[in-house]
Amino acid sequence: MYLIPVVLFLHYTPTLCSNILGVFIVPSISHQSVFQPIWKELSLRGHNVTVVTPDPLNDPSLTNLTEISVRFTYDFLKRKAMQEIISKDSNIFHSMYAAACFVDGVVEAELNMESFHPGMYALAGRFKAPIIGVSALGAVEVQHHLIGNPTHPVLYPDVLFGLYNIELLVWNKIKSTLWYLWTQYHHHAIFVPRVHNIVKKYFGEDLEYLGDLEKDQSMLFLNVNPVLYPIRPNVPSIVEMGQIHVKPVKPLPEDLQQILDDGTEGVVYFSLGSNVKSVSLDEKLRNTIKEALSELPYKVLWKWESDYLPGRPKNVVTRDWFPQQDLLAHRNIRAFVTQGGLQSVEEAISRGVPLIGMPFLGDQPSNVQKIMEMGIGLGVDPSTVTKEELKNSIIDVVENNKYSKRIREIRHLLYDKPMTGLEKAVWWSEYVLRHKGATHMRSPAADCSWFEYLILEVVLVSAALISIVIYLSYKVFQLLMSKCRK
Repeated sequence: MYLIPVVLFLHYTPTLCSNILGVFIVPSISHQSVFQPIWKELSLRGHNVTVVTPDPLNDPSLTNLTEISVRFTYDFLKRKAMQEIISKDSNIFHSMYAAACFVDGVVEAELNMESFHPGMYALAGRFKAPIIGVSALGAVEVQHHLIGNPTHPVLYPDVLFGLYNIELLVWNKIKSTLWYLWTQYHHHAIFVPRVHNIVKKYFGEDLEYLGDLEKDQSMLFLNVNPVLYPIRPNVPSIVEMGQIHVKPVKPLPEDLQQILDDGTEGVVYFSLGSNVKSVSLDEKLRNTIKEALSELPYKVLWKWESDYLPGRPKNVVTRDWFPQQDLLAHRNIRAFVTQGGLQSVEEAISRGVPLIGMPFLGDQPSNVQKIMEMGIGLGVDPSTVTKEELKNSIIDVVENNKYSKRIREIRHLLYDKPMTGLEKAVWWSEYVLRHKGATHMRSPAADCSWFEYLILEVVLVSAALISIVIYLSYKVFQLLMSKCRK
């Protein structure tokens, strides 16, 4: 999925404060929860911050903050569920095309509403301001390539491809390589020209080509960490944040506190996040989940986005929303059944709750794979899971202390660092402001075409020279043989 419509534009003024425009239009509260602390903290530090977002904070105490709500972008998700756009079971090439079309729709809708364009590049051309890209997850390989970060289809497979390391079957290596080449072609030859044609209608025909503007990012903030994400070398302009959305524990509502206090036998929390709706699951999977939960010897809190769950088991409590971070901190929560979103995994680790992953889309399969590799939980496939498999997985995670012990060890690794993710994001934002950009940190690879990056010209010239040498050697050999025969 393309994550480019998420960006900070920084305009430095000689005074202590600066003007900052943030465009965060991804219609997902789990993503917005990563971006919100950044614009809030920049505002508190005295900068004049204007933000375009579907989830404004609406905090009157933030006097330096102007929020432009684009809540209507959620309408796109209502028309087509996100799991249908980038499902893990769909053809990945079709999913990429569907995700790109989804972004196009949001782009066109926002411009027709006379709001800001969600693509950072057109605004960068208009305001001549340094750019900081921000992602609530990692970055797809196209984005790594654009900022000049080392890319490799086998060592660092695309996060959406669902593969983690070089220990792949040969066929998976071939697929990863084809995927890498196809995404490069699709981005540069199809996606960017299409978006550029949309942008020109609103920013004028003289707008610099987006393909040139997109390489001018000063920084790229990624909400990743070396514990949950694969290790890869990063250029200095990439800043890894991590756990930026995790907040201090707050008291629970009285009724929910009472339910959890009474669950001394253990409580299981079940939530598929903000993009995958439990209420939208197909009937077969929904019934499988209900049957599995009904046979558990624990109380279950299920995030169910409706007032009524047909056939609700007696041990299941449903709500359309739970204060997830605060709920996970309760001593009686023993396991968390999750879709495997990065934010949910980080929250579970921060509260020491082992997991049962049920991935549907995007980076979720990779995250669930990592959960199992680290030993902090188990994973089930929603397309094949049975009642017994789900029930036994939950019971194993609840009853076996090895998972809770391991997740406490991982939590210590995750939080043993010199600065918080928010402190890093704010410091580097103000660094870009102080120096009016960060061109001195720009990787030379950012200016290479994929043809140059893969040194194909060297390969072709070398192949030509070798061919010439072989041909001349052959001719000399023929000549010598002819003279010998005479």
